[in-house]
Amino acid sequence: MLPISQPLLTWLQQPPAAWSRLPLSTRAGLRWNSHWNTWNLRLSQGRLPAERPPEPAPWLILGAWRSGTTVMHELLAAATGLPTPETWQCMSACSFALLGAPPRNVAIARPMDGLQVGPRSPQEDEFALLSMGVDSAYRAFLQPERLGELAHTLDGAHWLAEDRWLASLETFLALCRLAQEGATRPMLLKSPNHTFRLQSLLRRWPGAPIVWMLRDPTAVFHSNRKMWRQMIQTHRLDGQTALPDAALDDFLARALQQCAGQLRWLVRQPTVNWSLCAQEDLQQDPRGALRQQLERLAPGQPVDDAALAQALTRTGAGRIERYAGELPVAARAAIDALAAAQAEALDAAARRHASPP
Repeated sequence: MLPISQPLLTWLQQPPAAWSRLPLSTRAGLRWNSHWNTWNLRLSQGRLPAERPPEPAPWLILGAWRSGTTVMHELLAAATGLPTPETWQCMSACSFALLGAPPRNVAIARPMDGLQVGPRSPQEDEFALLSMGVDSAYRAFLQPERLGELAHTLDGAHWLAEDRWLASLETFLALCRLAQEGATRPMLLKSPNHTFRLQSLLRRWPGAPIVWMLRDPTAVFHSNRKMWRQMIQTHRLDGQTALPDAALDDFLARALQQCAGQLRWLVRQPTVNWSLCAQEDLQQDPRGALRQQLERLAPGQPVDDAALAQALTRTGAGRIERYAGELPVAARAAIDALAAAQAEALDAAARRHASPP
């Protein structure tokens, strides 16, 4: 069971009909889980200094779910040595600051792509925000029948209007720094969910460098279908059958449409430091693709070749699956929109990075 705090428990309890369908033992376990995680989060926050410096602008790895953000996160963290949230921190966000770091020599393969993930691996901070109570699309992993209620989490306007979530993110990052003995360099964050929060993040940190991952939108859609089904099967609270395909397809189509809109917005911002990377390029020439990102975002950034070599070995064990099959009507327009946005972005990048005459 994922750790939860009181705000997430409150959401799970509404509407009462969905909550009452859960087994009594599950409800009792969730209340117990929430009680202790809420308490532990308060104790953890109490360890932070009353006055702490503002969080420096993080580096952001964005793009659609299943577009290659995880591999880029691994490689960029290894190459630069930038601090990043780790799996043990993201999966125990309410209590990790009270615990010692786990060993590094344990890893499991992700079911969607076989990528090895250990407790000390770079991890998506969305799992931390979920457990701390931020209004996350990943709530649907727990109660998938409520997926339709979470459409607003894909809307950039929602995150601009409701930016209190940033306080949770900054608290979590400060706790990560505490565990890393006060590291002061910018954090390296990876979360496709932050794609929808892009404008809110840049309003808070205008100088944040951004790597945007590109992938064939049809493959993105099929891969997301697989990933969401697997995550729901693993984490859903009621243990019933999978979410109906139509509901998931509609949600994923909305997500791809919103990704397209955010990408179009990003490449039109003249002062934002952004770069694009295609998943295919990262697969075929990872060193070259990584070098290109660093040249564009942080010229002169030293590279830890030994750490990068180890990361390349780890990520090389993952797989990129090929997909075929009929696309649902709900997805076709969204796939076309993302393909058009990516083409526009590549054109903008070519003009941006062209050598002066």
